[in-house]
Amino acid sequence: MLPASILALTAILAPSLVSAGMFPKDSLVKMLDAKTFKTAMKANETSLVAFVAPWCGHCQKMVPEYSKAALGLYPLIPTYAVNCHAEKNKRLCSEQGVQGFPTVKLFPRGSQLPPILFDSERSASGFWYFATRRVPKHYEKIPYVEGIAPWIESNTDKHRILLLTKDKKVPLLWTVLANKYAHTKLALASHRDRKGRSSVKMGLEPGGPKEPKVLVYPIGSTTPVRYEGLNKHDSLSKFFDSILDGTADLSKVIEESKKELYEQTPEEAEIERKQEAQKIALLHGGYTDLIDFEKAMLNGGADYHDTNGYGGMMGSIPEHLKKKPAAAETPSVSIGSEAPSSAAATAPPTARPADEL
Repeated sequence: MLPASILALTAILAPSLVSAGMFPKDSLVKMLDAKTFKTAMKANETSLVAFVAPWCGHCQKMVPEYSKAALGLYPLIPTYAVNCHAEKNKRLCSEQGVQGFPTVKLFPRGSQLPPILFDSERSASGFWYFATRRVPKHYEKIPYVEGIAPWIESNTDKHRILLLTKDKKVPLLWTVLANKYAHTKLALASHRDRKGRSSVKMGLEPGGPKEPKVLVYPIGSTTPVRYEGLNKHDSLSKFFDSILDGTADLSKVIEESKKELYEQTPEEAEIERKQEAQKIALLHGGYTDLIDFEKAMLNGGADYHDTNGYGGMMGSIPEHLKKKPAAAETPSVSIGSEAPSSAAATAPPTARPADEL
């Protein structure tokens, strides 16, 4: 047997040694402490939070599944973790009623609604289902084109924003935005325009097979203004914020949104590559470590990334909004050589504090 002093030292060091690599460096799970938790809850968005301890074996087993779920949910539903072993977080974990590890909770709308305890199988599909199905639905779903005019006319005290989508299901992005801007001067609705016939009846072009349309009806008006910017989470959020701000003319806000070009960062490109791997796994029998995600996406919609896009985008990127790379920016790669990963090349290793995961 080991001397008591060595056992005591091992007990002290073990948590920090385990915690140093609990979540992979490329994981999209963001660590929170007591201060950043409060900030996250002020965002009024749906988020998933795991309360864990680095010495917990069940937590360590959960990490790969939770990380896969974070990738599938990104960036529409933030996925967080709190290290309850850290002294600075113990009060927060106590306030959240954490009595065992791991404890995973869904916060439907930040601090505005009570959290929901996750009590199902700790798999990627389990987390994914749990989160996507519980985003509060603060939008109006209009099944027939004849119902659009009455909806517009009955909400003239708000800015009405109508999504015309080709998809059978309301995109998760639209559900997330409707939840985020609930109880504001924005009212969101969705109408399925599968073949573009509704668009034609409304005096618009049918549009491409995956082309959504976003129409804005300003307060007091029944005449729409068309949003022609990027249908991304951050772009639409910025646009909605500008409408609510009210200091700028709406036509100018529309024009500004049309100037934003789509340009991926190396980090975004790497995330898209991994999300594409999830889709390939789904369509072609998959890799064993993605079987759970296959089940989730098969039942929740095999076109998940087609509908929601990468980086939370609806539909494809219009050609005129794509930034054209300069010829000099494209490095040549000789046959037999391997191009280095831009994400790996630009991301230097960073040391983790001992009490972080």
